[in-house]
Amino acid sequence: MGITINEALHLPVMKKAKLVAGREGIQNTIKWVTIVEVLVPEDIDRLQEGELLITTGFGILESEEKREVFHSLLSMKKLSGIALYTGFRLPEVPESFIEIANKHAMPILEIYPDINFSMITKEILEQIVNSQIKLLEYSHSIHERFTKLVLRSQGLIPITRTLSSLIQGSVILINDLSEIVQHCLIHHKLSVSEAESITMGEEVIRLPEFLSRSIHYTECFEVKKQNYVFHIQPIVANQALYGFIFSIKESDKWEKLDSIAIEHAATVYAFEFLKLKAVEETRIRLQGDYLEELLNESYINRSHALKRGKKLGLDLTLTHVVIYIKFDTMNEKSTNAAQIIDQLMKEKNRQTVIIKKRDALIVLVEVKDNKIKSNKQDSLELAQAIQDKWVRLFPKDVIKIGIGRVYSDLQELPKSAQEAEYSIHFSELLPTSKTIVHYEDLGHFHILIHMIEAGNDLRDFYENLIGPLFSHQRDDLLRTLEVYLHRKNMQITAAELFVHRQSLRYRLAKIEKITSLNLKSSDDQMKLQIAIMAYKLDRFKNPERFKQVP
Repeated sequence: MGITINEALHLPVMKKAKLVAGREGIQNTIKWVTIVEVLVPEDIDRLQEGELLITTGFGILESEEKREVFHSLLSMKKLSGIALYTGFRLPEVPESFIEIANKHAMPILEIYPDINFSMITKEILEQIVNSQIKLLEYSHSIHERFTKLVLRSQGLIPITRTLSSLIQGSVILINDLSEIVQHCLIHHKLSVSEAESITMGEEVIRLPEFLSRSIHYTECFEVKKQNYVFHIQPIVANQALYGFIFSIKESDKWEKLDSIAIEHAATVYAFEFLKLKAVEETRIRLQGDYLEELLNESYINRSHALKRGKKLGLDLTLTHVVIYIKFDTMNEKSTNAAQIIDQLMKEKNRQTVIIKKRDALIVLVEVKDNKIKSNKQDSLELAQAIQDKWVRLFPKDVIKIGIGRVYSDLQELPKSAQEAEYSIHFSELLPTSKTIVHYEDLGHFHILIHMIEAGNDLRDFYENLIGPLFSHQRDDLLRTLEVYLHRKNMQITAAELFVHRQSLRYRLAKIEKITSLNLKSSDDQMKLQIAIMAYKLDRFKNPERFKQVP
């Protein structure tokens, strides 16, 4: 921290100094003072960012090369400003210097010969050192204040209020998903309109878009809007991003000390977020282990299982459903999915238990029914809420969701879990692709699945009905039959198969002849539909049987 050019001009030793150019850079901060008698090209590389250069300009008028060096310095914006002695080596500041300095907002100070070099250096450096001491003292006091808050373990709210008080500005705490966690607003024109938006007057600021640059660079940045400074400070711990501090204050009141207070707050927030994450991960793991025991039916008895659930804060007498969430690829986002879904269900006031698998989550969630909607409808809406949030946060990462049937007895939860997994596993067999599949969407497939589990071989069933089609352009005829039975409409079927209706009629007639079944008979349609489903299921479950089939 240093002093600005404007503050330097108000020092007693600078009373006779005059700003002759670059007024727009008057708030540039002086970090150090350098005195150079004769400027040479090599000096440009030696000069540091923010230095105030004091020079007599010796030889500038006589040497074109030295004037070019000076022109380069004025246009680089590397220095905080340049102080030129006039009346001795240099009668006055050249017009070319003034023109370039004004263009690049580089302040030029004209200093008269009766002002001593060393006096200027001494007074400016004293101010810089005093400013640094003030900064250190303030930083230490802020550190002590925030440390006390951490030791009291009062959570995030006191930190937000304290920071708002210190900077005399509005503070909004945002998590790593760009959602507002809490806020302390002191400006009347500011309001939080929803979980991801801030309203300032008539302007709505969408946080995901606004914060995108900080998400990539994890560095603080500032934006000026409507005479306010928007200061965004990432909260980082162990090279992981946990959220942001969004601070808002009037531009003319913003100080360097405000940034120091925010940096200290970011450290304290990071500590709190790490603590919360550890607690939540432990809770999710313990409850997940308990659910694993329930699904594996490895508990002593129902009464014991209910009591153990209560100790973990769970009421298993409520009605639940199991939702199975499958990730295409496992990455950093999907590993955090458990906490995202857990938080979403908390917002909906639903009891939730989650088991983490290698590439999936098993979610036990409470469902409710009323006069308006059934348990099944409620479970579908919960799954849709999960899907919507995931798509909004990670639009490029695909998930599939399977839903089991709703059960009120914990002894039937393994059945719901199996159904949810089946819904995902066999969803590829359905005529229409879906990202959310309820077990009942499988239709007759679940009857066939139970037949397989009972040890029945489906080949005997489907080969009697559609076996003859296998030697007659099987793929074309089977596909034609499947689409027709699904659509039950000639025009739509022909369009989906990209064939003329006459060609479709020919194929259907051929199918009737080969199978000796009537496609206009509802009984025969049902037989063929189930036979095709049995064939697809057998091929899905036992692909090795079909490797030699052309």
